[in-house]
Amino acid sequence: MSVSGGPLVTVTIPMYNNERFIRQTVESVLSQTYTNFELLVYDDCSTDGSYEIVASIDDPRIRLLRNPGNLGPEGNWNRAVSNIRGTYVKLICGDDILFPDCLEKQVAVFEEMGDERISLVCAQRTIIDADSNPLIKKINLVEGGRHQAVDVTRKLIRMGTNILGEPVCGLYPASLLPRTRGYSATVPYTIDLDFWMQLLKLGDLYMIEEPLCAFRISDESWSSRIGDLRYHQFLEFMEQTASDGSFEITDLDMFIGKINCAVHSMTSTVGFKLFA
Repeated sequence: MSVSGGPLVTVTIPMYNNERFIRQTVESVLSQTYTNFELLVYDDCSTDGSYEIVASIDDPRIRLLRNPGNLGPEGNWNRAVSNIRGTYVKLICGDDILFPDCLEKQVAVFEEMGDERISLVCAQRTIIDADSNPLIKKINLVEGGRHQAVDVTRKLIRMGTNILGEPVCGLYPASLLPRTRGYSATVPYTIDLDFWMQLLKLGDLYMIEEPLCAFRISDESWSSRIGDLRYHQFLEFMEQTASDGSFEITDLDMFIGKINCAVHSMTSTVGFKLFA
């Protein structure tokens, strides 16, 4: 059931200077086969035409809000989930895309599981470039189905990379938000993974095998601007996660993860430079 008779899903977009991509992002949400949702767009005082583009889209499901001052990514992401009506929440960056049946298939997992302790439903994703051309059609680092938090977290550490996906990949229950610290950019590159870890302390992961969304790589994306700091910031995230005893991460997990993190850092840096 939705909160107070409102929409079952809240899709929320923290937006800042996404003029080039925001119309495509918004339209991908409005084109969902699942229709019981609201779309919130929080503009963080963009200096380009982002706000005007969203304001020109006539759809009653959109609520467009402009922050009184620039909050930065962490502040805007948290504001984006501060006033929702849906039972489930999906946060999307202003340049990513949902495939038409994304919400339908992710909501179905929660609805079919009933009272099962699932705190996060993720889907595989396609990687696209600035012109929406697919670079990688499917990232598949976690098998489809249900996974206990300890198992998936230890695998994440060992692989030294994001095996769960970016914010666009996830859907989670709004009721869990008060039990988290919210989005934290203490380690900017892993703001999404830090939040996924908070959710996984509250329940299990369910991974949908097929790609239901697209994550965009461009020179305008936040992760691209972080650049060479990615490696050091992922190591910092690994240390923070390992310090939480509930995930049962071993010294061997960390040793393997640091090696893999270095390899991923070298290859992903090349990828960002080639495709940006």
